Parts: sequence; structure tokens; C-alpha cells
Amino acid sequence: MRLGLAAAALMLLAPPSPVGSWRAVLDLAGGTLPFTLEIGRGAGHWTARLCNGRECHPLSSVRLRGDSVVLEIADYAASITAAFHGDSLSGSYRNVGNRGPRVIPFRASRGRWPVTRAPATLVGRWDATFFSDFGSSPRVFELRNGTRGLEGTLISNTGDYGHFAGTVRGDSFALAHFDGSFVYLLTGALHGDTLRGVFHAGLHSETPWIALRSTGAAHLRGPTEITGADTTAPFRFAFPDLDGHVVTERDPRFAGKVVLVDVFGTWCPTCHDSAPALVRLYRKYHARGLEIVGLAYEVTGDTAVDARQVRRFRDKFGIPFPLLLAGVNDVDAAGATLPQLHGFTAFPTTVFLGRDGRVRRVHAGFYGPATGAQHAALIREFEAEIERLLSGKPGESGALSRP
Repeated sequence: MRLGLAAAALMLLAPPSPVGSWRAVLDLAGGTLPFTLEIGRGAGHWTARLCNGRECHPLSSVRLRGDSVVLEIADYAASITAAFHGDSLSGSYRNVGNRGPRVIPFRASRGRWPVTRAPATLVGRWDATFFSDFGSSPRVFELRNGTRGLEGTLISNTGDYGHFAGTVRGDSFALAHFDGSFVYLLTGALHGDTLRGVFHAGLHSETPWIALRSTGAAHLRGPTEITGADTTAPFRFAFPDLDGHVVTERDPRFAGKVVLVDVFGTWCPTCHDSAPALVRLYRKYHARGLEIVGLAYEVTGDTAVDARQVRRFRDKFGIPFPLLLAGVNDVDAAGATLPQLHGFTAFPTTVFLGRDGRVRRVHAGFYGPATGAQHAALIREFEAEIERLLSGKPGESGALSRP
């Protein structure tokens, strides 16, 4: 009897098991951003995935600490910490921010989100305009029904926002994207033949928008029209690698080679989308004379912290080319370190250099897998440009400006 009572007491003291599917929410100032947490138990360790509809991202670790669970998202130096309250969790999401840690309230309950499909009046391609204190800017919405209901993506002049998953109620909808770094919620409703709503980014930012069904006419600027470059002299850079050795464009490995300069940040999920494509290009064309160098613009400015994140990024994607610590991820500050670029605005940005070291093309942003055909077309464009530069043939490159 005493052993039975002792066992029962221990069970009462033990923290609840987190295993299962959780309907999770980030509470933003203007609404709730839903996503799914799936937690399992492997061979002696916990596992977890963060899911937006059908798309899931594995988390780096799960720890039980008293009556709380800690979910680490090491790719983005982020975490979710929450306490158990019966079959629910409450706590906060936290990550490293440019101006100190960013904290957003989090809660979850056991179960799965219902699947809702959009009517034909919502699905398709929409030309949107965002309105802010600084003026208006274009976006494109691609909405469709997938295996988990309404899904889609948002596309700007410099690439996409990743995979969104959502819900529909009548003529109103909500599409969410949370990958451990970017916090996006698109809410809107159909009014006649027009969509109107609000785009929520992070805890506080709210941007109103209006959208009309696309006619096929160009609505966005081309990615090669965003950032210009000085093409009169070889492109210059000088930054330390992960071992502290300064690498410049005069390094012998770049001499007479076609070079892609990848301006990226490990905090940027779009850069996580582009990295595998760059690795494939390197492996396909390196023997013919292609080199790639990554310039990392990180969050903290602390070399030890930033180098740790870049090493993790390198190891995650098996990156065989050098990655350099170039600075912090402020667009203006980053642009100042690369004065030969004009109008730098996007992470990632890919700079194509000919065998003479001069800029031949600047591609701002990246179309990730969430864009489907546009992602495939972009890879074909990159390959065609590399082939042209390797062959030394003259031809049309992306739009560039001279000082």
C-alpha cells in the first residue's frame, strides 16, 4: 500500500508529458497567429516540429524544466518557454532582436486545428498594395486550397515571405506564417471584387492593404531592377572568416573565376531557402570555375555569438564555400560596407561577378519553394547566367546602374 501511495505521489509531482499535437497561438497586438506544435518522444530524447499547415520545421531541442517545457529554435537563436496548466500551455516566444530580445505571448492547447477550404472567389493571384507612413508598396498574394485547407504565400519586389496556412470563415480569411524567426499574419475579407485587410508583422506592426485580382500585367519590379552597382572596377570586399582571417576579393581562390557573392543572414528564413540552391550550384559548376562567398550580416554584432550562428548555418546546409562575418543586419549599415552597390535593400542579395571581378548582375531577394514555378524559373535564370559568365560570352545581364 505504501509503495502504491508513493508511486501515485511521484506521478502527481512529475510534469505532464508534452507528447502530442498542440494548437498553438502567438498573441499579437492586432490578432492571434495560429500554428501547430507536434511533440514526440524518440530514443531517449524529445522531438518537436513547428508547423504551418502542411509545412513543418524541426526544432533543435525540447527540455522539461519543472512544470514547464522549453522548445529551442537554435537556427534563429530563439525559444518558446511555457508552463503546463492541465492540458494547456502558456508562456512566451523569445528571440534575439536588433534592439534587444523580442518577446511575444504564447499559448497552446492539445488538439489539431480544423481544416477549412477557401471558396473559388478567394483563391488565385491578387495584386495588393500595402499602405504605410512611408508610402505605398506592391505585393502579390497567391491563395490556393491545399491538403490542409487554405494556403499560399506573399511576394514582394525582392522575394517571398514563405509558406502561409490559414482559415476561412465566410468571406473572411486569416493566413499565418511562423517559422521561429518571421512572425506574419495576413487577415482580410472580400468586399465585392476587392480584398481588404491588415498585414501583421511581429508583435505590434500592422499595415493596411487592398488587393484586386491579377490581370496578368506586371505589378512588381523585377529583382534585378532593385539594386544597382558600380561596374567600372572589380567588386571589393574584406571581412574576417569564421577563424578570424580576413578574406578579400584578391584571394587567389577567386582569381579568374566567376564568383557569386551571397549577402545573407542566418536570422533570415529566406536565406535558409536560398542556401541549398547555392550549394547545388556550387557543386554543379565549381569544377568549371565557379566560386561562391557568403557575407553574413548578423543580429548581435558580437563576433563570438554571430560566428556560432554562422557555423550552425554552414553545418546545417553542408556549405563548402567560405562564409565571412560582414556586419550587422541593418540595411543601411550593411549597404555602407558594400559601397559599390546602390540601393541595397534585401537579404539575401546575390551579386554575380565575371572572371574580371566586375559586377555583371545583382539579384535582390530570392523566390523560395513556396512560390512553386517562380522558384524553378529563378534557378534556371541563375544557371543560365552562370553558364554565360563561365563561357565568357557577351549577353544581357540584370539591370545595373553606374555611379
